[in-house]
Amino acid sequence: MRFYCLICFIHKHILSITLFSSFPFFSICQDYDTKLELLNLSITGISYSGYQTELDFNPATVKLGLWKYTKHFGQLINNESHYILKIPITNNDGNIELRLFLKLSGKNKTLVHMALDTAKIPIASLSVYQKETQDLILDFKKKFYWGQYQKVVDTKTDEAHKLSKKYRKISRKSANTKEGSRILENLLAINREIEKLKKLQLALST
Repeated sequence: MRFYCLICFIHKHILSITLFSSFPFFSICQDYDTKLELLNLSITGISYSGYQTELDFNPATVKLGLWKYTKHFGQLINNESHYILKIPITNNDGNIELRLFLKLSGKNKTLVHMALDTAKIPIASLSVYQKETQDLILDFKKKFYWGQYQKVVDTKTDEAHKLSKKYRKISRKSANTKEGSRILENLLAINREIEKLKKLQLALST
């Protein structure tokens, strides 16, 4: 059984971007990597082997992304101190329900900690499901970052559209005004930012 794309655990792939808009209120500086830490997760006094990774976004944003991500294949339950993700699957072990424990911690950045509930997992299949847990947390991180980049692309595309309309309106009167030149410079800068973000998304899609 496969969850999503397989990402090598020992491989670290970093994509960095620092974009400063022509508008002072907007900036983004986020790093994506596939670095995982093997770390046990304690749930109601029981320790479960799991994985932890860091995201450059606050817990509220990551939590929303987690809900959107898991709703397509499982059920995410808020259990106050932690989350429980239930995933129904059918394979050689028959019809079973995988249960994963998740914890989010941090303030400006978020540590996502995920571990497999091994209580009902056959010993012979344990390593397989542990590997799928690893793949799942990395796949979530990849898709989460892709989505965050897309939000910025949408915002900047909307800005570019408004500036284009304004520039066309001004250029009909005179193409060589200071305001027209300033708008054109801002428009070109925004388009460069969009292209950089799209390149990051393309790298995340491979």
